[in-house]
Amino acid sequence: MQKKIIALAIAAALTAPALAFAEATVYGQVNLAVERMNDGNSPGTTSNQLNSYGSRFGARGSEALDGGMSAIWELEGSLEADTGASNLFGREANLGLTSDSMGTVRFGRRASPYKLATRRLDMFGDTAADTRGSVPGPTPGAGITMMGNGHDISPANTISYTSPSMSGFSVVAATLFGAESAGAASTKGSLVSLAGMFEQGPIYATVAYDTVKAGSSGSGDLGAGGGNTYNLAAVDNKATAFKVGGSYTMDAFAVNAVVERIKNTIAIGSVESTGTNLYLAGKFNVSSTDAVKAAYTKRGNTTGATNNATQIAVGYDHGMSKNTMVYALYTKVTQKATGAADPSVLSVGIKHSF
Repeated sequence: MQKKIIALAIAAALTAPALAFAEATVYGQVNLAVERMNDGNSPGTTSNQLNSYGSRFGARGSEALDGGMSAIWELEGSLEADTGASNLFGREANLGLTSDSMGTVRFGRRASPYKLATRRLDMFGDTAADTRGSVPGPTPGAGITMMGNGHDISPANTISYTSPSMSGFSVVAATLFGAESAGAASTKGSLVSLAGMFEQGPIYATVAYDTVKAGSSGSGDLGAGGGNTYNLAAVDNKATAFKVGGSYTMDAFAVNAVVERIKNTIAIGSVESTGTNLYLAGKFNVSSTDAVKAAYTKRGNTTGATNNATQIAVGYDHGMSKNTMVYALYTKVTQKATGAADPSVLSVGIKHSF
């Protein structure tokens, strides 16, 4: 009898962790592409590469609480599937509370409302034609950014709120609680990100705003001088972005569009630079498993500079199953500045989601 009791106790101890994680879901994406890249210089250099785009591994879960609330959490890391290198939880790491009637509050690293608003509209997202800078730039590892200019990120130390859907309309807001060092007698940085989204039937529409100000060097996540993701070099430098976007889907067709205005302010002398960006994309489903698509992106001139550029992308997707897709695409960036590179990429890839 005693042996049976001991055996039952051991079995209970071994199964308890599994029961504790019963509400957890493991998810991810592995996305690899074989590519022919031309750096666009004169004379140009062409190389064959195997690259990973947006590969990730994560887990999320929830626990029901009293009063109709639930505790929720998410941990997600990036994965370079071509090399095996990884960032354990560098994409998402947050904990929160959610309620159908009151909305959701999250604490930690989370995609900003500005990023959430239009990421879904990039028809070539997580490929070489991603507008955030996948097409190679003039230096190894650097991409040419067409949209966002550093605002489409997942900042750390944030508190965010997502409202319940109200007849298809919802609001997301976030601010940063990591803009100063403990006990530092210095200027704080600040970040505010807002987005309104409407989705009903074939229509999706959004408007988003993001503003960030640099604090003193070394004063937390928004310290000036390279310690932030917005490239704000000096205290009180400010970067502001505003955009509207939307999509319309009808039968086999889908059309997406985004217009974005970005302004950077250098506090000393109040020097401002502004630029307007445009994104247009369309997709046609040839069959239930095949689609052709194309996109045009224009990065407008920044005030006082000649840095406008255009990007074109054409592609073909074939769904092999619910979770696995193969694709082919060609993309080219043309920069207007004298002597600037015009890189291009021919890509054939496979993506599996789980």
